[in-house]
Amino acid sequence: MVYGTWRLLDTKPTAQEINHRLHACLEIGITTIDTAEIYGLYEVEKALGAALALSPGLRDKLEIVTKAGIYVPCSYHPERRTAHYNATGARLVKSLEKSLRLLGTDHIDLFLVHRPDWLTRADDTASGLNQLLASGKIRAAGVSNYTASQFDLLNMRMEKPLATNQLEFHLLRDDAMHDGTFHQCEKLGVLPMAWSPLAGGRLFDSKDAAAQRLAVAAQSLGSRYGGATLEQLAYAWILAHPSRPLPVIGTNKLDRLKSAAQADAITLNQEDWYALWEAAQGRRVP
Repeated sequence: MVYGTWRLLDTKPTAQEINHRLHACLEIGITTIDTAEIYGLYEVEKALGAALALSPGLRDKLEIVTKAGIYVPCSYHPERRTAHYNATGARLVKSLEKSLRLLGTDHIDLFLVHRPDWLTRADDTASGLNQLLASGKIRAAGVSNYTASQFDLLNMRMEKPLATNQLEFHLLRDDAMHDGTFHQCEKLGVLPMAWSPLAGGRLFDSKDAAAQRLAVAAQSLGSRYGGATLEQLAYAWILAHPSRPLPVIGTNKLDRLKSAAQADAITLNQEDWYALWEAAQGRRVP
């Protein structure tokens, strides 16, 4: 599993508190930290860097994933007028170098293009990624939110194959199973990453019809898996897919982080996996 930092600053944590959370991740076996240039309106990478600096050697125990390519107007960048994507090679190189500086490291383990840029040729994007790979500033490159055809086009231009495609995937959004992206990952031996694995909290919205059905299903199924909660079953449902998606956990609460990590030990049988799918979709398996 992967610890995601999209909402890292929601609780206004100190560097010491973030440092404690990173150590807690290691204690439960989570060694990969996912972030992005844009997270926290360009503030999360700086906060992570300050936390890492408190423990010499901590960074070497972690795999850091960061992303670039989304640029929005904000107080940090008042010169920007319109939110836009930019996956030109030059822009990606510039963003990555800023990430290295803010995180206080000399390399990123996995660097992702955050969104497809409709105005940039794949050759241009690949030129920047290939440059970063050759320099050693990134150990691997990948993408996020790419279609199978977009992935294939960029991958053809890469000197080293793309390592992942980070996609939204959860019980309430299973497009990746049907649109070819997970099939492509399985074909190429690429492990996808699943962002928003709990549907942004919608799985627990008592007013949501799908959430209501899932709550009933989880109550019925949980006893078969050591009293597993809906949250744990939702992670196990993702982990069961044959493309082997890696859920990106976004909670700031240590108890929920520990609970989520325990889902890695749950192996859903096929009937129970489909039972959760039926509850989420509100219809029988076709």
